[in-house]
Amino acid sequence: MTERVPTGIEGFDDLIEKGLPIEGVFLVAGSPGAGKTTFAAQFIYEGATRFAEKGIYVCFAENRDSLLRNLDRFGWNFNKLEIEGYISILDLFTTKEPGIQSNLNLILEKINEVGAKRLVIDSFTAFSMALTEPADVRFLIHLLYRFLKKIGCTTVMISDMPWGSQRIGLGVEEFIVDGIILMQTKFDDEGMLRRSLRIIKMRSTHHSKQTYEYDITDNGIQFFPSDNKKF
Repeated sequence: MTERVPTGIEGFDDLIEKGLPIEGVFLVAGSPGAGKTTFAAQFIYEGATRFAEKGIYVCFAENRDSLLRNLDRFGWNFNKLEIEGYISILDLFTTKEPGIQSNLNLILEKINEVGAKRLVIDSFTAFSMALTEPADVRFLIHLLYRFLKKIGCTTVMISDMPWGSQRIGLGVEEFIVDGIILMQTKFDDEGMLRRSLRIIKMRSTHHSKQTYEYDITDNGIQFFPSDNKKF
């Protein structure tokens, strides 16, 4: 039986046999406003507070202060958890192409220092922006995947999708990762913003094939009952 890592997100773990396969690499892809960062941060926070698993949140898309301001609304005290040694935020917002290998080394050093079991890369899209050639991006994807499979962490990697795009990530990483969680937004006929989640892929897992509506509340991501799906 595959050992699993619960995300701690209420309702979600029931869709994936109670958790993500341990030490896998999982892509959380979606459009702006879908709550990808909230999902990833909740994975780290719940790991620390409910399961005593140390985690690292690597910032490429925004700096540390911006991230903490955005997470304050949920009452998630990342500062306190950092002081206690359960969470580390690695701010690599200013990454440039010559620093890619050095940044991977920094991540590895921090994982070994902390003894982390959970890792978030936010986001692969921002991490790869310094690269202009498709061949370089493909090489980075393979390099990053091999790196992440060796470090002993369960990894959530965020990937951004522009409005209206049907392509997940850069069109390459979806074939490599162990699982894909697709978070999307749309406006209904009354002009209200709706959010939906689908599990596109999850290796070694009997996962739900349905589409689920969810919202972002003061406590993080909340799933609506399955009989109330509107997608």
